[in-house]
Amino acid sequence: MNSTISYHRTIASLLSAALLLSMFSPAVPAAPKEDGDFFPPPARNHVTFWGHACCYIDVEGFGIVTDPVFTGRYIFRRRKIPVPPAESRAGTRLILVSHAHMDHLHPESIAMFPDSAMVLCPYPVVEYLEEVGRQFTVMRPGDFYEYPHGRIAAVAAVHPAGRYSLRNGPAGGAIGFVITTPYGNIYYSGDTEYFEGMNEIGAAWQPEIAIINMTPHLSGGNAVRAVWATRAKVVIPAHFGAYDYILFGPLKSPRGYDDIEELISEQAVLLQPGESLPLEREVRKAADQKPNPRLE
Repeated sequence: MNSTISYHRTIASLLSAALLLSMFSPAVPAAPKEDGDFFPPPARNHVTFWGHACCYIDVEGFGIVTDPVFTGRYIFRRRKIPVPPAESRAGTRLILVSHAHMDHLHPESIAMFPDSAMVLCPYPVVEYLEEVGRQFTVMRPGDFYEYPHGRIAAVAAVHPAGRYSLRNGPAGGAIGFVITTPYGNIYYSGDTEYFEGMNEIGAAWQPEIAIINMTPHLSGGNAVRAVWATRAKVVIPAHFGAYDYILFGPLKSPRGYDDIEELISEQAVLLQPGESLPLEREVRKAADQKPNPRLE
């Protein structure tokens, strides 16, 4: 019995050592290269997917970015794609941060954006923004922020909000956002579980586009319920495509997407990093853009 326990402990130690060696291997770059071919300047009046939970939303030349994280690695994950260069980030005027987990908040990445960019965030994020001296506005569900082409509304999310928290905190600790535009509303879920309040968000805002982070917290049947609750015309699944676990390959689609693809195929557009979708419904129709273009 003791020899069996010793054997398993030895295997566990070897696996841990392999993970540590992989993390600190020179082959894993600490600072990914910027690449303007991979990430050219975002198209006007488009949603452009920059990988993981990061999208660039252009509204008449006004740039809005969700949860930008460009670090080379965090915990046991490493970045597999390049970073948008300065010219592609230059139009950013607002940065939306949904919560403080490492894959959604990286202060050094936020510092890469123009100094004039305002960060909208829940209160657990503030202390990390102060480290890099960025201007911010704290938002809780029900708060609004006006911008030249509409306004940003903070909406509820059910998710741990602190840097290392694993339990859901008080209301407003993690949030989602609704962006009103001349071309319809855009809902960004942030990280969240499915909750009844999503029906209220859908009824109140009736988004044209919903960017839904599909995670272990929101996958399978619950992801379908969330999509239906939002009443969105178009759904962009997110939370994949930029990072992988060091011993595994990159995710080509969100977790559980294959299980629900048939159920939401009428709405879903699976963008890969660098791809974009027009905000204007007429432009989408004129281009004959079909759902899930990468899967055809």
